[in-house]
Amino acid sequence: MTEPSPRPGAMRQAPAPEDQVRADFYALLSRLYAAAPDAALLRTIADAGELPVADGQDPNGGFAVAWRILGRASEAMDARAVAEEYQELFVGVGKSAVSLYASSYVPSAGTSALVELRATLARLGLARKPGVSMYEDHLAAVCEIMRVLIAGAPGASGAPPRPLAEQREFFGMHLVPWVFACCGAIRTCPIANYYRRVAEFTEFFMAIERDSFAIE
Repeated sequence: MTEPSPRPGAMRQAPAPEDQVRADFYALLSRLYAAAPDAALLRTIADAGELPVADGQDPNGGFAVAWRILGRASEAMDARAVAEEYQELFVGVGKSAVSLYASSYVPSAGTSALVELRATLARLGLARKPGVSMYEDHLAAVCEIMRVLIAGAPGASGAPPRPLAEQREFFGMHLVPWVFACCGAIRTCPIANYYRRVAEFTEFFMAIERDSFAIE
């Protein structure tokens, strides 16, 4: 989806454990929105277990509950059924039932969400991988970009993790304006079954990210 421009001599520093967890959730969401999960991924989510809730965090248990519900849905769902649902929801014939592109939700004021995102990626030294047809403002691609900002890119010449301020800026510019509207569209679409649970979990995760950035 995206990859760093060559950075000779760039030093890699491993992210803190809590940041690695954040990056892993972004990676999972990127995978789920890029394509329907196969049987192996459904099983992995189902077997992942429940999330611990630290004191003072997620007081209503919403995030942990949403994860548990997603796990149960992953255990119950057939991979073929999920693939058909993904196709109907996000691909369709001619036009999808729900768009996963920022440009469908962010009003254009002279510059589209895609153009603004590409300008940000250029400043960050990131670019779409050769051969990838998905536009950069697809939810899967934006989640992957957040993963790279948090955990860096693999390889000795990969981009290192970015400072929290850069993560906050990117999140505020390229996820906050539209991700909740997108998740709402998925949840209320009559076609959505498994992906209703994915969208609910996404909303809770993004809300935690938003609130955490606000107090840093």
